[in-house]
Amino acid sequence: MEILKQFDQRTKVPHLLIELRNAGYIEICGKNIGGIYDKLDGFFKTYFGASETTLVMRRAPPNDGDCCVQGGKLAMLPKEPCDDVCDRNYVCGVQQGDGSVAGNGKFKMRGNEGENNMGKLAMEVINFMTNECGWGLHLTDGGNLGRFGQTRETQIKFKAPHPLNLMAPHVMIELRSAGYIEVNGHDTNGIYKKISDFVRHRWGGSVVGGDYKDYCALKFTTPAFKKRGMQGENNMGMKTMEIVDYMTKECAWTLLTCTGGNYGLTGTMREQQMVFRNDAHIQHGEQHLMIEFRDQGYVEINGLHDAPDAAQQLEQYFSTQGCKVYQPGFWESSEKYCDVKYQTPPGWYYRAGTTNNLGKRTVEVASYLGQHGWMLLLCNGGNIQTGQNQRNIMREQQVKFTKARPTDNPAAPLLMIEMRTIPTSMHGHYQGFIEINGQNTNGVYQQVIQYMQQTMLCTPLGPQPYCDLLLQCHCFRLREAITWNHGYHGRLNGESNFGRYTMRLCDFMVDHLGEWDLIVCNGNSVDSVFRYGKDSTMNVTGREQQLIFRHRPGGRNVFMAADVNVAKLGRAPLLPPNYWKETARTGSVGQEIVPATAEEISWIQEVLDGTYKKKSTRDRAGGPLADRFVVVSALRSEHPGLWDKFAEKRNQVARDIKGRSTVEIVEPKTMKACSAFQERCTHPRLGNPTNEAYLFHGSNPTSAISILSTSFKVDFAGAAVGTMFGPGVYLAESSAKSDEYARDENTGGAYDGLFAVLLCRVVVGSSYVVEKPGDYTEKCTSGEFDSVVGDREKAVGTFREFIVFDEASIYPEYVAFYRREYKDGPPPTKPAPAPAPSSYAPSQHTMPASPGGARTMQVQIPEGVEPGARIQAKAPWGDTLEIVVPEGVSPGQTITVSA
Repeated sequence: MEILKQFDQRTKVPHLLIELRNAGYIEICGKNIGGIYDKLDGFFKTYFGASETTLVMRRAPPNDGDCCVQGGKLAMLPKEPCDDVCDRNYVCGVQQGDGSVAGNGKFKMRGNEGENNMGKLAMEVINFMTNECGWGLHLTDGGNLGRFGQTRETQIKFKAPHPLNLMAPHVMIELRSAGYIEVNGHDTNGIYKKISDFVRHRWGGSVVGGDYKDYCALKFTTPAFKKRGMQGENNMGMKTMEIVDYMTKECAWTLLTCTGGNYGLTGTMREQQMVFRNDAHIQHGEQHLMIEFRDQGYVEINGLHDAPDAAQQLEQYFSTQGCKVYQPGFWESSEKYCDVKYQTPPGWYYRAGTTNNLGKRTVEVASYLGQHGWMLLLCNGGNIQTGQNQRNIMREQQVKFTKARPTDNPAAPLLMIEMRTIPTSMHGHYQGFIEINGQNTNGVYQQVIQYMQQTMLCTPLGPQPYCDLLLQCHCFRLREAITWNHGYHGRLNGESNFGRYTMRLCDFMVDHLGEWDLIVCNGNSVDSVFRYGKDSTMNVTGREQQLIFRHRPGGRNVFMAADVNVAKLGRAPLLPPNYWKETARTGSVGQEIVPATAEEISWIQEVLDGTYKKKSTRDRAGGPLADRFVVVSALRSEHPGLWDKFAEKRNQVARDIKGRSTVEIVEPKTMKACSAFQERCTHPRLGNPTNEAYLFHGSNPTSAISILSTSFKVDFAGAAVGTMFGPGVYLAESSAKSDEYARDENTGGAYDGLFAVLLCRVVVGSSYVVEKPGDYTEKCTSGEFDSVVGDREKAVGTFREFIVFDEASIYPEYVAFYRREYKDGPPPTKPAPAPAPSSYAPSQHTMPASPGGARTMQVQIPEGVEPGARIQAKAPWGDTLEIVVPEGVSPGQTITVSA
């Protein structure tokens, strides 16, 4: 853990995982940055009735020795530092001696069809993290554990904050093959009615009556979901793509996450959960494809109805793989459950116990489609169990793609890392492995191996037929959920440290290596069933976590603002604006940040257009000048404390100007560009004696939000580009000039390419006008003038800048988020540097085998075979191995052997 803490200290681009477990627990993993843990602490204690856990499940030591000694009976004991498997752990109720939680009233479930409120609770967390804390929702996924899948877990992953998250609403749609659709989230712009119309008209659904508000916000029943046969065939993929197309293309919402789950004794009651975000700047929907791998020998594709080019490309790909279009038998119905279905050749899927090659197949097809303009978007896995005692595992992997935009690089290399535990006995023993697939881009294999050896106790085992590199891992910790009746509840389905290592691995790849984006992060659980006695079985949970990263040359420019707790003024500020909220006008809140109205956004656009000038200076650093800056959204700050100082300063300047013999009034061009803003700065009786004006200050979105809360600091303003006229706050009257200082967050996703500009109310007062650079600070600090105007427009034909040296003269009121538009299309991007040659690549890239040339495989012990017996197994590389069954190994158990 000390090594992980050292990595945390260097992490600047944070990822955070919040896991809800309906057994009554909440876990948080990831670096505590920006005070987010304190915010979550207040949120969970207030709205979930949660408290920090004090007990942990472990075996009681046989004597008064170390708390970590193995042996003894399972018990709930006081938690010690060595017991932590996540970074913060809460319980919603009271921990009991058997591991259960009494008074767990927050998590609900009922009936035998899987009804639960995990989606509703997840949306409460998502809305808090995004709309109140500004973090970006990255991914969600759910898992089902226990004999009937009744133990549910929902992982919610967030990435570095972005201000637009404060105003972007989210909605979750959950499809349940039992015949239900559930909706959660804010009903924004009539989205609930649109969803209702879709379900009624296209799926023949209707709103469910009765009491369901504790479980979801809106619920439908529908006959649209179907299944057939004994191999898991269903139409959930097809229906998922229908609702995705509707939400993205017709409603213009952005698909963020799409994950699946399996409920019921065999897992055949499928659940599909999607989260969409309403991004105001998205003007049209995107094309999406889904490929579903089913290891019973099939590949199903959906979303081809408006992507004929993809249909042809996939036909070519799968035919070269030996796959053939599936021909239904005469006894099968003709109803289509997908757009295209392929049957795979023997051996195309690798299946040995819980080990599989679906990850490898995913990377292969994603790399192929990337070359044809389709980007990997999301993927998730699931499984159902059939056969005697549910010991036959049938896996499914859904892989979603979206059509790349002109600025995307869909062919960028991918790297998949899968963390897995494989149960080895009915007593809860297991082995840990990590599988890696993908190109060895810029030597990433060596870097990842070194990181895993340092932090995760890993040993490379070399390439395998199902992955490009296998590592054995000794860091995973899995706990029981309850002390008794494991035959019913199963084993190892309590807390684990997968979340902690997942988040640190994300931080390492995205931040420390600096050239990878996290695309996929989904968890799964697969039960291994062990037989004992005559007819008894024991389910033991194996954990899996799948991460996929996309290479991105050049790294990131992520801005993390310090957490700001704005103190209340405690009284009404001096002459607050009449358009403020009452709480801000009375000073009863520290600050209100509210979305700008449509009218205010139109005013900001007027100023951007009216002050535009086709000129550039060296501060643009040679980059192209856009032809227009288009506002997509804006926020307004109502800050009683800053306004009070600003209003006092305005009064002081009014008095000073009256006493001066020489007054130089320079009216900024912003005032003539927008009459509404000019009117705001003009008193109906006194006019504008202080030359108050709105002026621009270019920034990045996160820093701009921070400035709304703290205002400017004179010592630091202008540090990024120099201080031509002295160390003051530099403000522009031209949108083209402020744009030279603007930056986007460059964090990946829908917000890339959105820049920020602050629109500030400024007491310009009497100005000292200069054309040549110099330090003119004393002209203002002496009281002779209130501001300096650097008139480079007159000197060299560029721009005028306004510099003030007292931060009280500025009230940062708006931050506008805008995109750059070019008449002839966006400028060409610089070509990405070619990756360095592979030096420790997978087998197809000459990666060396494990030390000593050893190769490993996994073997499942057949029924009726006792320890000491000899069995033969066919190895993937062609050899036949003779294996002596070790002591303590029972039939059905999987072991790893070397050759």
